Amino acid sequence: MKKSFIFVAVSVFILASLFCIESVFAGAWTVPKDHVWSEYYMKWDWAKESFNSNWKKEKLNNNARSWEFVQEPKLEFGVTDSLTALGSIEYKEAHYKEYDRPVSWGSFSHKNHGITSVKVGGRWRFMDAPFVMSTQTKVFIYPGYGIHRGSEAPWTNTPSIGKGDDAVEQRILIGKTFSVPITEKFKLPCYFGAETGYRWRTKQVCDDIPYFVEGGFWPTTWLLVKSELDGYMCVPGTGHIKEDYGIWRIGGVWQVFGGDSVLRQGNKLFNLEFQYGMMLWGKNTTAYQEWVCKVQTQF
Repeated sequence: MKKSFIFVAVSVFILASLFCIESVFAGAWTVPKDHVWSEYYMKWDWAKESFNSNWKKEKLNNNARSWEFVQEPKLEFGVTDSLTALGSIEYKEAHYKEYDRPVSWGSFSHKNHGITSVKVGGRWRFMDAPFVMSTQTKVFIYPGYGIHRGSEAPWTNTPSIGKGDDAVEQRILIGKTFSVPITEKFKLPCYFGAETGYRWRTKQVCDDIPYFVEGGFWPTTWLLVKSELDGYMCVPGTGHIKEDYGIWRIGGVWQVFGGDSVLRQGNKLFNLEFQYGMMLWGKNTTAYQEWVCKVQTQF
C-alpha cells in the first residue's frame, strides 16, 4: 500500500512537469562552467521508537533514546555548463541510552562516531526544454572509520552509524519552475522536481530504489518555502540486510544575498536553509525526527 502510494506520487510529479511552463529548476540543474556551488549540511535527529520488519512502530528497548548528529560538507564544480562534478564527506556521531534497565543489568549508554561515507560523482544535463532532465551517477565509499557490525564485542555495535558498505547509485532527475496566478497582477513563483533510480550495494546489504519529490514557492524574493519527501525502497532478493524508509521535511531557504540555490545561474550567493523532518514510514529502521540546517554558497 505504502509502496503503491510512493509510485503514484512520483509519477504524478513527473507527469505534471510536462505541462508546466517557464524556466527550469534545481535538482536536475547543473552548475555553470568554472563556477563552484558548496553546502555545509548539518542534521540533528532523535527517536524513542523504531519501525519493525512489518512496518509497525514500537518503542525502543527499556525506554531507550537514540540521537545523532550528522555533518556533510558538499562541493559541486561546473566542468562544463551541462556537466557538474560532485563530492562530499559524511560524518556521523550517534548516541544510545536505555533509561529503564533492571539495576542488576547495569547502565547502558554508548556513543559511536566516524566518517561514514565519501561520495563522488557527476551530473549531466541532457535536456533543457520543455523541462530540465539530468542523469546523475554517485559512488559511495566506506572509509572504514567507526565501530560497525562484526565487532568482537557485540554491544559496541550500538549505536550503529552505518552498514559499512560501498555503493553505486544512478538517478534520473527532472524539474521545472512555474507561476500560479493569485490576482490579476500577481503570480506566485513555484517550483518542484522529482528523482528516482537504483543503488547497488555491497556487504550483503539490500539494493534499493531512491525516490525524492520536492516543491516550493517564493512568497518574497528573499524567502523560499519548500517541502520534500525523501526515501529508499529495498529491492527484495538482493541482500540479507533490509531497510526501507520515507522522510517528510518542511522548511525555508533565506536568501541572504545573491539569489537562491534552486536556480543554478552562476550568481554569487549566500543562503541559509532550515528544515524539520519526520520519518513517516519505515522497515527495520529507527523512527527519527530531525532538524536540518544548511549553509549554501556559490561563486
